[in-house]
Amino acid sequence: MDQTMERAGNFLPRVDDAAGSPNAVDKRVVSLTAPASGAAEQYRSLYYRLERMRELRPLKVVGVTSALPGEGKTVTTVNLALAAARANMERRILLIDADLRRGQVADVLGIKGRPGLSELLSGECEVRDLVRRFHATRMAVITAGATPEEPTQALASARMKQFLKVVREHFDEVYMDLPPTLPFADSAILGHQADGLLMVVRANVTPARAVNQAVEQLGGAPILGCVLNGAEMSDTPYLKNYVRK
Repeated sequence: MDQTMERAGNFLPRVDDAAGSPNAVDKRVVSLTAPASGAAEQYRSLYYRLERMRELRPLKVVGVTSALPGEGKTVTTVNLALAAARANMERRILLIDADLRRGQVADVLGIKGRPGLSELLSGECEVRDLVRRFHATRMAVITAGATPEEPTQALASARMKQFLKVVREHFDEVYMDLPPTLPFADSAILGHQADGLLMVVRANVTPARAVNQAVEQLGGAPILGCVLNGAEMSDTPYLKNYVRK
């Protein structure tokens, strides 16, 4: 796998830049569709908070999860990875859709979903068949691919561990969109292989009890903090007034 990853790294500059045209990108990807918006600024702020943490500890692989489905973890991961790619043009950024049950990164970015991580883990393809560069950025994308019969087993496999070891060596920053924590064991498995985890919490929707249960289920994985998603602009009056100027 090391050799195929090496070839993938060399292959990146030649990937079709048209993959994921602006018209096909979900409007919620504000880091691309509305970079001057207050929402995009919040993703940049989140990224620079991670940058400050990197001064104190290694944070090459960052996973993003949520307690329950529908809290906005995929949109958060995509925006965060794009914010990273725009902030550091010299860094190699990789976005991985590791939600093998309901991967949505391909749909959100408007790119092909297959082959993806699932096909790599099953041995159907090599890394060079998966990696796509998004637009003219340094951000590479690996989608989830088809849903395997045993998603948890695939993510817990030695091949997945080797894959993460290889991407650590060939990318400067890696962002993984993980499955929700409470329904499955997947995030707990991958959470311990990441350098840090972000927990997305939907404002006024996610019960505090569910967040606490999710933290317990992650079993000591390195949780960096929570990202409050879906908060009304009126909840942050200073930002509201500032953005309108």
